[in-house]
Amino acid sequence: MKNISLLKKLVAFYFYFGVFGLLFLMVGFPIIFSRKKDNISLDEPLELKFMDMNMDVSNMHLGQFIAIIVIGVAILFPLLNGIFLFKKSLTDLSSGNYFSDLVVSNFKKIGQCFLIFGVGQWVYKLVMKLIVLQDLSLGIDNTLFLSLILGLFFLFLSEAFGKARATKQENDLTI
Repeated sequence: MKNISLLKKLVAFYFYFGVFGLLFLMVGFPIIFSRKKDNISLDEPLELKFMDMNMDVSNMHLGQFIAIIVIGVAILFPLLNGIFLFKKSLTDLSSGNYFSDLVVSNFKKIGQCFLIFGVGQWVYKLVMKLIVLQDLSLGIDNTLFLSLILGLFFLFLSEAFGKARATKQENDLTI
């Protein structure tokens, strides 16, 4: 049980750190962008590193910059939602309810969230490279593979826990 309490603390820390980062991304980046844009000359590039891409945003208007950030936040939201559901499931798991409806349904939702995040981030990077950077380079990065693997793993866990739950209910009725 020590492991699950440590896992709960790490997941909670990661979730709250992610929420803080998401809020900073939504509020802080546009403020920093507008202040820096006023202080640089037009010859200097103003680069933004976002989702492993270096984008020159010195020629963008604030509206275009905010649109890039809002779409990025929309893609990061399923990841945070999946982590939140995992945090919620760990609370149920730590109390000994291994095969509850909550755990089975949350594992399925977590898997879907990770799959949506992985594919969404890959499409976002592809579109941003094509539109903003005018570079058509297809690539598959570790984030895509990791999120797909985690998503499919949680979907598998959902099925396994669902079958175990049905077996447990049958055993409870037999006794």
